[in-house]
Amino acid sequence: MRLRHDVVAFESSDLKRRLDQGLLAPNLVLFGDNAYINSQYMVTPYPNTSGGPKDNYNFFHSQLRIRIECAFGMLVQRWGILRSAMPRNISIGKTITLVLALAKLHNFCIDADDEVVANPLLQDEQYLSTNASGSVPLVPNADASELLDREVTTPEDLIGGGEHFDDAPRQFRRRQQDDYHRTRLCIHVQDTFMTRPRMRGT
Repeated sequence: MRLRHDVVAFESSDLKRRLDQGLLAPNLVLFGDNAYINSQYMVTPYPNTSGGPKDNYNFFHSQLRIRIECAFGMLVQRWGILRSAMPRNISIGKTITLVLALAKLHNFCIDADDEVVANPLLQDEQYLSTNASGSVPLVPNADASELLDREVTTPEDLIGGGEHFDDAPRQFRRRQQDDYHRTRLCIHVQDTFMTRPRMRGT
């Protein structure tokens, strides 16, 4: 099976088709990193900014994504099976069902006030690290830890596709660009005087 970058997988997904057909209510958008194309339903960060309203917008955009990464990290930390490859005899359909079931169990645990995910047991860590199919390590996330004021680990190898601008041809990317919502949100950040916090010690 050939791996694809985020934007290529998204462009061929049923979710993309449904978004094109108007899945979201007016003025609602998804927030994606620069692996995605800024569009009528997806807002991405501004590239190459340093200071000013666009940089402030990028900061608050990243804060939303960090919270999602934290939630994903908690889910993966609670269920170690999500950090290793699924056995070959489990179909994609069953894998999707498994992930949905684990997400529902995870939400149940949170609703039952079990919000803190315990560190994995030593034997679980040993199993994952010696598993023939490999595993994804949980890495301390300084940004998330500072945001939530506690130590947070995230599966970095599963998060943050990065800037995959080479996945989509330039002419396709230009044709798909729609800057209305990103501009609207940037103006909101500016009009409400939201600014990127100063770095500590500066």
